[in-house]
Amino acid sequence: MGCSDNPRFAAAPIESTLLDFLLGNIQMRFFLVGLLAFSIASCGLIQREVGYPGGNLGYVADRQALFAKAHEQRVNRFILTLALTAPFVTETVRSSSDAKLTSAAIAELYRTIDQLQKAQPHCALSSDGNKVTLASNCTEANLRSNQQTALDFESLAFVVNKSLYDMLKQGFDNLDLRANVRRILTLEPTELLKVILRARHLVPVLIEYLATYRDVTIIFGQSVVKSCLEQAPKEGSAMHRACGKVDRAFVDLLDRSRDVSGDVAAQERPIRAIYHASHEAINLGLDWALSKELRIALLHKVNRACRKLELLAQVDDQSFKGCAIEWGASAQKNGTQAREIAGQINRIATPIAQNQ
Repeated sequence: MGCSDNPRFAAAPIESTLLDFLLGNIQMRFFLVGLLAFSIASCGLIQREVGYPGGNLGYVADRQALFAKAHEQRVNRFILTLALTAPFVTETVRSSSDAKLTSAAIAELYRTIDQLQKAQPHCALSSDGNKVTLASNCTEANLRSNQQTALDFESLAFVVNKSLYDMLKQGFDNLDLRANVRRILTLEPTELLKVILRARHLVPVLIEYLATYRDVTIIFGQSVVKSCLEQAPKEGSAMHRACGKVDRAFVDLLDRSRDVSGDVAAQERPIRAIYHASHEAINLGLDWALSKELRIALLHKVNRACRKLELLAQVDDQSFKGCAIEWGASAQKNGTQAREIAGQINRIATPIAQNQ
């Protein structure tokens, strides 16, 4: 149904006395014209905000970044995004104050993802293909004891999106650049490249980001390989062929040889091929998941970025402790704030299936 077909957007009869009143009010006339123009121009956006999981940003992420159909997959997508963007934002820091602000932004993103992760298993919806059921833990007592549940997922995901936006904006503020942060959220390197090339002195920032992108792509590809093995698609099916392409992409990466043709070698993108093959399998319906060890591998990247921020901030403030933690350290060694962040990281690193 288009906006013109939707009764909420269709013109309605108006009593002549009311019409006379509105037409006599110049400010109201401008308001109505502006509202009508916005409704026509942004109808699709409004409808996606109203009816699509994650709103318009979820719609864009599903189509331009990585499709996520279930709550846990959406959490996984946030973890991937965090692992990609935190090192990039860290490379934009130019002063101790920048380091503190950026560290605070990453810590806030940890906190919001942790909230989403904790809410996920409570009052979750599930389907057997025919009917939908509410989790048995959705009792009055449970609702009273848990401030957020899966029934709050959309609101909590909005808070995560806002934190992610704020962290990226901090990065561009560090560089004194203007950029469309929402386009960067598609995770597409070319979008970042367009921004960086406007300021050539930032090329090292781009190179650091692309190195992280390659690492995260391999981790993501391995999550797809594991998901394919666990789900064992029927031999000869489209899914079986798609999973085979992911395996083939890894084989091509590990067993590649030096091509004597410079033209052919210039076209080789073995890591990029892993991403495309993995993306294809997910688009065909692979129930993609991130295991705990792969989540930890991603969060290690964030922690290294936090450690770098801490060192930069300590140039002017030796007592500063930001979003970094000591992996494997005792709770006492981590300190008060780090203990809190370590608890968040541990929860984020553990898939819900392993918590149950």
